[in-house]
Amino acid sequence: MSYLRRGDYERMLGLAVGVLEARQSDQLWEMVVQELLRALDSAVVITKDVEWTPSSGVVGAWHRDARQASVLAGPGVEHVRGGYPFAAHYGSHADRSPRTAAQLVGGRAWLHSETASATRESFGTRHMLGVPLPDADGHVRGFIVHRAGGDFRARDLLYAARVQPLLAGAAAQRGLLARWQATVQPSRPHEPLERATGYGLTPREVAVLLMLAEGLPAVGMARRLGISVRTIHKHLQNLYRKLDTVDRLGTVLRAQEAGLLPAASGR
Repeated sequence: MSYLRRGDYERMLGLAVGVLEARQSDQLWEMVVQELLRALDSAVVITKDVEWTPSSGVVGAWHRDARQASVLAGPGVEHVRGGYPFAAHYGSHADRSPRTAAQLVGGRAWLHSETASATRESFGTRHMLGVPLPDADGHVRGFIVHRAGGDFRARDLLYAARVQPLLAGAAAQRGLLARWQATVQPSRPHEPLERATGYGLTPREVAVLLMLAEGLPAVGMARRLGISVRTIHKHLQNLYRKLDTVDRLGTVLRAQEAGLLPAASGR
């Protein structure tokens, strides 16, 4: 019977703390990818948060200890974009459990496929593990983890399943932070961070503030971030206290005045 070690859970806890404290979306994503590389003893992680086609779409590949993704180009990239065999499986099934390529099509069929040949040539790897994220729009998003040695074991699959909810929450947090920086002050992305720090706002509180401006109810915020409604209410109370407000509308208006949110347009 497979089981996780104490160190596995300690790493996941450390990643959760890091995600909550990260003030920049790129920094947050780097932590997530490096954790997958270390925990799954892998050489490369491909992140998929946009739609690809076999003929178009930028593919970013993260290597161990890299501070940012490198753009995959050249012969064979169309096979990587094709997503074989994960695109067909996750695109046509509700199943979002982590699966290896060999599990989906058989070890022999996978190792003799064109995609396996392309990944060996591009990365020097032999095996792949798909770790999908929940999707609300029908797109398949997540991570494709590449390993050079033996195939992923039962313990690796168990770890991937346990860390999935944390990855989903990190992806939501990253998206909110990136959009916040891009909309508040596109030409000076560090300025909103400095303003938020000045008010003592945590990155999680910034994410809740942005959803507050969207008019999302507490239930919707909790669902997007993968946390409880009770925790959302705690973040809201902290926002009211730190911005010296008493309700949602006043908080949004105060944040706009302080440059923490884009100024309202029109009425």
